[in-house]
Amino acid sequence: MYLDELVFVFMIVLLAGFVQGLTSFGFALIAMPLLVKLMPMQQAVPVVVVLSLLTNIAVLYSSRKHIRIRQIWPLMAASLLAAPLGTYALLYVPANALKLGAGLLVAVVSILMLSGKSFPLGRLAYAPVGAVSGFLNGSISMSGPPVALFLTNQGLDKMTFRANITAYALILNIITIGTYRYEGLLNETAMKTAGWAVPALIAGVIMGIKAVGRLNDKLFKTIALWLILITGIWTAVGGLIG
Repeated sequence: MYLDELVFVFMIVLLAGFVQGLTSFGFALIAMPLLVKLMPMQQAVPVVVVLSLLTNIAVLYSSRKHIRIRQIWPLMAASLLAAPLGTYALLYVPANALKLGAGLLVAVVSILMLSGKSFPLGRLAYAPVGAVSGFLNGSISMSGPPVALFLTNQGLDKMTFRANITAYALILNIITIGTYRYEGLLNETAMKTAGWAVPALIAGVIMGIKAVGRLNDKLFKTIALWLILITGIWTAVGGLIG
């Protein structure tokens, strides 16, 4: 990778790290569509997952007192079962088809929720939401939107939302990285790229964590939904135009 490309990677990771520190999700939503312009999809996905692991560790440390594991363990169990299927999809299903389907689903649900529509989902919904999230994480490193939409719909305060979604994502990252390593996707090139971007990641996450204290719960929810909507549309368009 050339120097100018590494500079772009640094800037992309800085922005994505800020969003992750602010909302506790969104790193892959920002980083993935931009990084695939600089490197192949099968290289970009492992880079994003490794960097996401580091961001989740940092964010979880800052919100660790608010974790409610009992609220999210069904999501975790279902996602862990589905993540390996997503990895196989990354290897054998066209990336454009995966991005288009995921982007459209996320965008439609986001629009409904921004319009004031709520979905009275009980505990039975945790498993399918987790399965979709795990599959998307393994295939296009996009686990955040389904769970973020679900937890937003549950009416959690911003600190509990941040802690729960980060704890969920951290465990999923660890499993996914192990799967990528087994499949040979986590190679030396991907690790070097991720390592070079760590300073940008740290700076972005710290700025985001400091900024979140200025948001009330209502504004936080609105920002989260708009972020999900924009990235859903972005992902779908990326699937259409390749």
